[in-house]
Amino acid sequence: MRRYTSKSQKVALGGIVTLLSTVSLYISSILPTNRLFFFALSTFFLAVIIIESNIRLGILVYFTSSILSFILIPNKTIVLPYIIFFGYYAVLKSLIERINILVVELLIKLLLYNLSIYITYSIVSRVFIGDIIIKLPVWAIFILMQVIFIVYDYAFSLGVYFYRNKIRPKIR
Repeated sequence: MRRYTSKSQKVALGGIVTLLSTVSLYISSILPTNRLFFFALSTFFLAVIIIESNIRLGILVYFTSSILSFILIPNKTIVLPYIIFFGYYAVLKSLIERINILVVELLIKLLLYNLSIYITYSIVSRVFIGDIIIKLPVWAIFILMQVIFIVYDYAFSLGVYFYRNKIRPKIR
């Protein structure tokens, strides 16, 4: 498969993916449901650009879509999870999965996920909300979030596999 290599192709692809990521974040800010789906969709767009071009362009698109979303979307709490975790996850996943040792990959991903959850919780609880009242025990929430992340990572991998093997051959 031919990758996007010329500068004009990279600029065009980067602009399209930036737009798609920003639009999916905007939709997540106006719809009361399916926010996680639209966060995942915005991350998937970055995975596409990494597949079609390279990681450097993926990082650039992450920064531009983060800045653009922060400027355009009125509800900043919607943009925060994208900036802290979802936006760069495709880049990190691509780098981490080069290790090719499943247990090590999973441990690194879980460590980074938990760090991003802690940062998000710290910012949201101190800046936007104040004290967050939690009705479940902390250990139950922690275990539940690990399971949710593992399911998300697996679903994301399936999406990338589907794109590479089913969609990409048809659009090239």
